[in-house]
Amino acid sequence: MHISFVIFNTIVLAIIIIAAFCLGRHVSKACKKESPEAQNNTPYEDCLEENLNKFEYGSFTDARDGETYRTIQIGNQIWMAENLRYKAEGSYAPDNDESNVQKFGRLYTWTTALDIPAEYCEQSTAKDIEMYNKIRDKNYRGIAPEGFHIPSNKEWEQLLSNLDAKSNGRELRSKCNWRKPGSDSFGFFALPAGYRFDNGNFCRFGKRARFWSKDEYGKANAFRLSLTNSTIDIEGVYRSDALSIRCVKNT
Repeated sequence: MHISFVIFNTIVLAIIIIAAFCLGRHVSKACKKESPEAQNNTPYEDCLEENLNKFEYGSFTDARDGETYRTIQIGNQIWMAENLRYKAEGSYAPDNDESNVQKFGRLYTWTTALDIPAEYCEQSTAKDIEMYNKIRDKNYRGIAPEGFHIPSNKEWEQLLSNLDAKSNGRELRSKCNWRKPGSDSFGFFALPAGYRFDNGNFCRFGKRARFWSKDEYGKANAFRLSLTNSTIDIEGVYRSDALSIRCVKNT
């Protein structure tokens, strides 16, 4: 009986030791994954300097506020290579921090982006057929700088046609600020500015980029291009959410 008790205790102790070892390995891996060494520590300034040396950027100045932006030609399109920073009513600083604006631009509701009344956050512009048709002009400006406009789904899809067939968006993501750095193959320099819900909560700063399309999606939604560390898609979101804006040059 005594020998059986000793064997039983030995087995239990062995099980506890093995379990503790496995748990320790799991915690160690989790900590390593979240440690600074596991993150992308490429400085923004180094990333930008590399792009400036690598790509033939154009530039223009927004006459409304004196902000100067880089532009890049991708295929037959010319895109802003920075997020819009124009301080309009209905716009917000990423992560609710004004110091983020210079790098990440501002966040805008859909109606602010299109420069139309806020009532159209929850109803189709088809209520006003004149406005409905005006927005569908291929060069409809919204709050874009002069000579540029808010892109349509078709224009986003044209941009994406330059990517690999099975791309996760890495060709558009910058090499800095993302946990999984992109290749930034075209100089688009997409940064994870996150977004803002209409309840005032800011979400996914440093983890996701969302850019408005001018196209409606139902009565209260509109399309957006979304980039995460490993995915890219075009889907609908609430128009009252605040997202980034990338403008494309008029044709």
